[in-house]
Amino acid sequence: MDRKGISIVAASLVFLLGWFYLVNNYLAKPDPNRPRPSTNAPVAAADSAAKAATKSASDSAAAVPAAPNVGTASSVAGPRPLPPMRSSATEQTLSIDTPKVRAVFTSEGGGLKYVELKDYPAKAGRTKKTDGPVELAALNKPAFLPAFSFFNAPGEGTDETYALSKTATGVKAEKVLPNGLKVVKEFSFSTNYEFNASVRVENSGSQSVTIPTRELVIGTGSPMDPHETSENTGAFWFNGERSEHFEATRFANSKFGCIPGTPLTEITAGSSNVVWAAVHNRFFALIAVPDHPAEQVIVRNYPLPRPTREQLEADGKLNANPHAYQTAFLIGGTNLAPGKTFEHRFRVYAGPKEYFTLSRIDPQLDLVMDFSGITGFFAKGLLLSLNGIHNFIPSYGWSIVAITIIIKGLFWPLTAASTRSMKRMQAIQPQLQALREKYKDNPQKLNEKTLAVMKENKVNPAAGCLPMLIQFPVFIGFFFMLRTAIELRGESFLWAADLSQPDTLFVIPGLGFIPFLGVQGVGLPFNLFPILMGMTSLYLASLTPPSPQMDPAQQKMMKYMPVFFVAFLYNYSSGLTLYWTVQNLITVLQTKYTKMNDSTDSKGSGGVTVVKARG
Repeated sequence: MDRKGISIVAASLVFLLGWFYLVNNYLAKPDPNRPRPSTNAPVAAADSAAKAATKSASDSAAAVPAAPNVGTASSVAGPRPLPPMRSSATEQTLSIDTPKVRAVFTSEGGGLKYVELKDYPAKAGRTKKTDGPVELAALNKPAFLPAFSFFNAPGEGTDETYALSKTATGVKAEKVLPNGLKVVKEFSFSTNYEFNASVRVENSGSQSVTIPTRELVIGTGSPMDPHETSENTGAFWFNGERSEHFEATRFANSKFGCIPGTPLTEITAGSSNVVWAAVHNRFFALIAVPDHPAEQVIVRNYPLPRPTREQLEADGKLNANPHAYQTAFLIGGTNLAPGKTFEHRFRVYAGPKEYFTLSRIDPQLDLVMDFSGITGFFAKGLLLSLNGIHNFIPSYGWSIVAITIIIKGLFWPLTAASTRSMKRMQAIQPQLQALREKYKDNPQKLNEKTLAVMKENKVNPAAGCLPMLIQFPVFIGFFFMLRTAIELRGESFLWAADLSQPDTLFVIPGLGFIPFLGVQGVGLPFNLFPILMGMTSLYLASLTPPSPQMDPAQQKMMKYMPVFFVAFLYNYSSGLTLYWTVQNLITVLQTKYTKMNDSTDSKGSGGVTVVKARG
């Protein structure tokens, strides 16, 4: 690789490190100065629907809001920040408690206001025994609209008051319209994170009534932690074959992944093939599965209140540009004859993104963990292996150590062969240098003679890179697995209080200005695992001789490549840096063991035999 190539690689690494900051602070930020269109925009539709709600009930029942087209995306400044979920003085709420959840329903729209997860505190590591009352992790909170409420449906929507009542298994919400229609929503619960929901319209009048196409909100995905980055929040939908993820970078609408475009505020997808849709944050998801595929799914991007300048100066880890993603099914309309009923049923999951739990409900639901493609294949396999080991080792930290040892053991033959080949490469260096001097004016002949010497001495020039290339998908699998593995949330190991977060021991004040490592307004966190990862990586690089055909500048770049990874992973999950540190230590031991054995064999045979090329 020449100096130009090295410059390109270095620039790519700098871009990779800066991309995360760029996405969160600029690409996903709508332009507040962009004018809002007066027609065919989501906000205009919402405003017209609100005005229509003031008309008589008979007019409201006949009003049909415009349905979005398949595959469209609004690129206007978009939905203005909406106020929190409406709560009037006459609001009635009912809660249902199960061993796993506490679901709160509201009369304002007749939907699910939020659901709390009893086994998970909002802040990892807090317990009722040591910290008193604990705020629980919750889904659809904060949200703009209740889940399973109608949006853009005058007479039945979130501006309407429903009568709530408890049933033997849950909650019922009812509303009677003057035109003879009766809207009934029923929610029934079991003992786990699942519940059933049905939305039924009954025509008890004497005339047929046209029910328009409407949006049924399934929930809002929003950050649970103010430090949670935009990449961890969004929406999914599944068409029976593949899933699609809508998050900050998708709404940023950047070209080629790096050129900023006009930010999107609404995305519509599907064509009568929406098998399920979900909203999620890093560790939890709310998933709705209709009894038959919905027509479309609509995802809207809403900016949340930003931290003040004072808050950011006090805590630079805060997400400076938080967003929420409201997701809805587009429900087709019909002409309902007297005495007839029009009903939609849903299976709903509101709980942790835990693979075993999701796969038992429906094998397709685990796609909400973003385990797709080749990286998803490795991530899923590693997660299954990690949980399998944890059945025997009660610590997830030691389980990570154990799975790392197992993986390194499986790759041991390849690593040993690579180390031997690299040692042979060192032994033939004088001969290769002589060839370079002899054929310095004949590159073709030099290449021919060099390959001949390597072949006769059983040296593979790619042997040094092959183990790294083969193990790289495993590392990427670990990266994706540990990013959303709720099993690590709140799990401590050695000095790390939470394996899903950086292992910060203390903070050095006044150094928050350091790029990628420091936290503005806080200081420089002292995270020990990434430092150990970098030190062991540098030591391992010193044990690995470079290829003789590698440019000296490239050799230096490869030697100090670990520094870039330390910067990239410094404030990432400590579970990942623990894995990398352990695998570095094992590789060091393997390398030393192989060299020691080869040295013993060489002494016994009188030294390393180098075969000289003829000619």
